[in-house]
Amino acid sequence: MTEDLKAELVVENARLSELCEVWRTKELLAIDTEFMRVSTFYPKAGLIQVGDDGINYLLDPLALTDWQPFIDILVNPGICKVIHSCSEDLVLFYSEFKCAPTPLFDTQRAAAFLGFGFSLSYLNLVLKLMDTVLEKSETRSDWLQRPLSNDQIRYAALDVAHLPALSRMLKERLQQQGFLAYFNTDCEQLSQVAKTAEDESSWAEMYLGMGASWRLDRAQLGVLKHLCIWRERVARERDKPRTWIARDADLIELAVKKPADRVALGHIKELSRNLYHQDASTVLTIIATSEPVSEQDAERVDGLPLSQDQRLVLKRCQQQIEKVATATGIAAELLARKKQLVQLIHLNVTLEKGAELLWPKGLESAWQRPLIEQGLKVAFHHE
Repeated sequence: MTEDLKAELVVENARLSELCEVWRTKELLAIDTEFMRVSTFYPKAGLIQVGDDGINYLLDPLALTDWQPFIDILVNPGICKVIHSCSEDLVLFYSEFKCAPTPLFDTQRAAAFLGFGFSLSYLNLVLKLMDTVLEKSETRSDWLQRPLSNDQIRYAALDVAHLPALSRMLKERLQQQGFLAYFNTDCEQLSQVAKTAEDESSWAEMYLGMGASWRLDRAQLGVLKHLCIWRERVARERDKPRTWIARDADLIELAVKKPADRVALGHIKELSRNLYHQDASTVLTIIATSEPVSEQDAERVDGLPLSQDQRLVLKRCQQQIEKVATATGIAAELLARKKQLVQLIHLNVTLEKGAELLWPKGLESAWQRPLIEQGLKVAFHHE
């Protein structure tokens, strides 16, 4: 196929509208994006590729201005959108179009259900399933430059050229294994994760997963919570990376020392200077007005060290997950990550034999539970 690769650069709104009329009749479309994200919070789109099982279209965000016909395609429930490793693409779609491709078929995720490992690359998946070698010569290319080189155009087109065929092969295997419903639910959850990241209500829990936050008391956690919310908002408003606003270490230090004025703030030597010069007044106000978190929230903080007995429970849990992974072919990382198992252990520290497990967020209503619940109960009760 690489010898007969067909690609069209789309730079006019009228042409995009024509194509969208054609795409409305398709059952599936392959989609990929090329972007730059060096000095900004949001990715800057360089190309959006669409493959329709024949021609690979390269939509130019630097030229196109009317995206509504394409947005209608993205949210059309009758057209499956095939993407490989969709997480960063979803971030771009939410930032650019305030929506995500629906329904979604992530070929990397599908491969993880079928014994190919958790994060198989597009190149290796094409090699394994189609016995075709692809080159990735433009991975560090500048996708905002114009004109695009022939090599860039070829690379971008190849990124969607094989996705339709791959999705059909993978879907057939998922059906044969009885995993298609699990997979569809997983893809829906991937889309929800990207959507939640832009939901301001979710920012209030970001402090729970921050490195050394388990060392802080309730009052300090209250400060950290509101500093995290502030950083999320400002990073988006200024369109700058989080670390350009404040590093995690800065927020932890501010929460611990709780400076009351600019003099005290200036005495924190480890603090980023741009934070002191640009945002001192706001930071001091947040520190002064933050309330302690509740005892229940303090207990939800990630990173609390496990006791020796709890470490043994964790080891048994991981062994049970590996058993399921071996038996099913589903990657262990899809079934339950170590972080989730640690949260599970903290939630069930006083679990009595025969009692139902309390499940952490992300597993409480997940597709994984029917596969892993019995084994984890065995791990907890050491039966």
